[in-house]
Amino acid sequence: MSHHFDSAADRADGRINLCDLYVFPGAPGTTALILTVNPDAGRSSPTTFRPDASYEFVLASHAGTVEDIAFRVSFTDPGDGGQQHVRVMRTDGPAARAGEGVLLGEGHTGDVFPLSGGAGLAWAGLAADPFTADGAALGAFLQAVREGRYDPKIFAASPSNVFAGRDVTAIALQLPDTALGGTRLSVWARISVLDHVPPRQVNRIGQAMFRPLFFYAPGSEAEMDALNAGSPGPDRDTYGERVHAIASTIARLAGLPDPDGHAAQVAEAFLPDVVTYRPGQPAAFHPGDGNGRALGDNAFDHAVALLAGSALGNSSTPPPATEAFPYLSAPKPADLPPLIGGAPAAG
Repeated sequence: MSHHFDSAADRADGRINLCDLYVFPGAPGTTALILTVNPDAGRSSPTTFRPDASYEFVLASHAGTVEDIAFRVSFTDPGDGGQQHVRVMRTDGPAARAGEGVLLGEGHTGDVFPLSGGAGLAWAGLAADPFTADGAALGAFLQAVREGRYDPKIFAASPSNVFAGRDVTAIALQLPDTALGGTRLSVWARISVLDHVPPRQVNRIGQAMFRPLFFYAPGSEAEMDALNAGSPGPDRDTYGERVHAIASTIARLAGLPDPDGHAAQVAEAFLPDVVTYRPGQPAAFHPGDGNGRALGDNAFDHAVALLAGSALGNSSTPPPATEAFPYLSAPKPADLPPLIGGAPAAG
């Protein structure tokens, strides 16, 4: 929902479907970076990572869009028990886009392992999906908007979460704040497939809820593919008019006093598609003026309220981070049908 199942390529292979990006203070003096993929893992998608893919956390200093550092995570083919070997690399400067980088550490999925530099840790594996969303209500609300109707009553009084009882695979890094290259950062994540030279980028994520609010499937498939293959630098020029048009339409239907002013604020908040973060400061997600994103932040409600100009969404509150790294809740197997398709491939 935040980035779940939002393109044909993602639905075909959940291992390259980014779901959510979290950035928040970890242990004292450190920052946790968490990336979730494989929505509805074990039902709609596999429970492993793609061996011919590169999963990256990207940082730009001064809250810009020119990357300075990339932390690149890769996986081998699964062994007999499904476990994969994991490598974490760091690249800096001009090489952050394509350079080989320096090895920070390696281990296996399901295990916490150290990274060089003292306070660094890494983990990758299966976890409960930390994101919550009333996906059915949002879809119905946006369909009503396309039909020229503003119907906030679509969001029921009782909280709903389409992802309750469902799992994802996740990558978590804990890094010293001093290793992040600045005191005010832009952060995003991407996946590239290594079947081309240079690697072919197939997905990226920054802001929670940017795609479901402004790119309506299936009519936006081509635009979605272009968005996922791009970088944040041109986002305002490329998508500003689209965001402004949708936000101003909702503002007019809702009777807000200054639809164009509201739309300009929404575009400024959501673009470029990055998460801004100040290391050492408490995390709180809010497009445009928040700080990172904590696991317990209700991104769905905050993003919908910003777009609509008033509180509308009513998803259930996400669970807070657990006390110990990797901070994610353990997977919670439940007897549920897959969200899409049938049973996924084993790997």
